[in-house]
Amino acid sequence: MARVAWLLGVLGIVLGGASTASAQNSEEREVPASLAPFEYLIGSWKGAGVPLANRVRGWNETHQWAWKFVKGVPVGMTMAFDGDKSVTKGQLTYDEAKKQYVLEGTDPAGKPVKFTGALDKTGKRLTLEKAGKSGEVKEQLTLFPNSNQVRYTLWVAQKEADSPQFKRVMEIGVTKEGESFAAGASAANLPKCILTGGAAAMTVTYQGKSYPICCTGCRDEFNDNPEKYVKKAALRAEQEAKSPGKPAAAGRGKDDGAFEGLVDEPKKKDMPKKKAGASAKSKPADEPADDAPAGAKSDDDKNAAKAAALLKSGQNLEKSGKTAAALKYYQDIVKKYPDTPQAKTAAARIKAIGE
Repeated sequence: MARVAWLLGVLGIVLGGASTASAQNSEEREVPASLAPFEYLIGSWKGAGVPLANRVRGWNETHQWAWKFVKGVPVGMTMAFDGDKSVTKGQLTYDEAKKQYVLEGTDPAGKPVKFTGALDKTGKRLTLEKAGKSGEVKEQLTLFPNSNQVRYTLWVAQKEADSPQFKRVMEIGVTKEGESFAAGASAANLPKCILTGGAAAMTVTYQGKSYPICCTGCRDEFNDNPEKYVKKAALRAEQEAKSPGKPAAAGRGKDDGAFEGLVDEPKKKDMPKKKAGASAKSKPADEPADDAPAGAKSDDDKNAAKAAALLKSGQNLEKSGKTAAALKYYQDIVKKYPDTPQAKTAAARIKAIGE
């Protein structure tokens, strides 16, 4: 499926015209578009969990995320949680047929578990529900990053068989190792992984030379076929030498305003008024807004969420100077989700890059 998506991207480039094809062919899409919203997870994290019934009785947790490769193509993300109460090891993938994310693994007792779910409308919060037998206590995981993506929160909620809704019972907060929570920009200054192009916090050595990689999954893939990636690194270095003057990577916590005005923002007068007597409930800074009332999401909402995730990835790539890779994301949005507001933004960026 990943190869099919890549081929469709290449076809879109060809149809887009010869003027941009040569630039786009210089960089291939390196991670599946469906998993691009979670690329920030790659690496090691450290933090703590607390039961909401008694916050003074917490525990330490370490999380490790890495890419999983099949035949040289990243097809999913592996995870290993040390100290977690719900899941210890597993793999996150995307089921294209069912349009849902799947987390399969084992719980602390070694029993197999499977969670399925989707991103919310913002394209940031992932909610997964554990499959189980009728009458069992249901469990739900909700994962979302802070604005700088150097910290993420994992909620654990449960629902008794006779309960109408989930109740949050645990909260885990972890910070990426090697990152400053306040600054949030150090990853922008790291070398790029020669396999995926993500921020590299590790190195692998081959024939006396070191190469930057982002995770243990990339390390294992490199060791399986080092010559392939040594050549890829040499080609990338050659291309970068021929394209001087690319803008420096922007810090995660800094907005340079490059995309302001390209998406219609709702005006205050158009916003629904609060009912009299309703009080605003304060939320932690890291916590995203609540979803709309429970119920099935429309196809338009689902398409907007997917388009938003692709747009965010494309903007991040463009800000870091990877315009060819960003262009592919923008073209995917225009092709797959033409009726979304994000398609308007993507079309504007395609025009700007081509000028």
